[in-house]
Amino acid sequence: MRVNPLFVALVVAVTVSSAFAQTTTSRCAECHFANMSSVPAPQHLGDWQQSAHGKNSVSCDKCHGGDPSTFQPAEAHRGVLGADNPASPVYRANLVRTCAPCHERNATAFGSSLHQVLVRADDQRAPTCTTCHGVMSARVPSPAGLEARCATCHRSGSPLGEYPSLMRGGVESLNVQRQRADELQQAIERITDRMRRVELLASVYDARTALKEAIAGVHTFDLPALTERVDTAKRRLDLIAAAVPTAR
Repeated sequence: MRVNPLFVALVVAVTVSSAFAQTTTSRCAECHFANMSSVPAPQHLGDWQQSAHGKNSVSCDKCHGGDPSTFQPAEAHRGVLGADNPASPVYRANLVRTCAPCHERNATAFGSSLHQVLVRADDQRAPTCTTCHGVMSARVPSPAGLEARCATCHRSGSPLGEYPSLMRGGVESLNVQRQRADELQQAIERITDRMRRVELLASVYDARTALKEAIAGVHTFDLPALTERVDTAKRRLDLIAAAVPTAR
């Protein structure tokens, strides 16, 4: 039987459209992309689309509020406040609370830092979540990028002038151990003995827990805590590596 190609195209179009509708939870970006000539800060759309938030369907309303289920501008923007409004979820002093539902450990860590104390005191020099991670890009700064950012306030010769380079070194050590954990896990997953594999994977999990605590140390800007947790992770990974001869 000959199939009409137009019928096939129609079925494909309907299927794709249906799948898109089922996975799309917000119309905010769709509407803003369609009206780029008139929406505020259109450059943020591309940043969001390429970010971890965009790729994981964390839509605009999660941070800005509003109604993501409608294309009606008045309804869609109901309750949305500008970033300079102290009641806005994206106001400088409120970012920790806004980020916490998804990034609880790191947001809580930053919330206990001196930087957040300064933010609440309305010190405009004090960094916030977006200082390092961007407004929409949700990037993770490289160690060199973090050093440069810290050095804008903690300049060479100042009381904490050595801090940026020390923090860079701490983050570089952290990244080395994170990569080791990935490589060890890959090697362990090739072990055929199920009980041994599970035991070693549990050990990797413990090491990763220490690394997550080290990342929290980065967000409190507590270099001793960061160093201590990285060292703990390294010791745990050293033991695992000794038990997995094929690991790099």
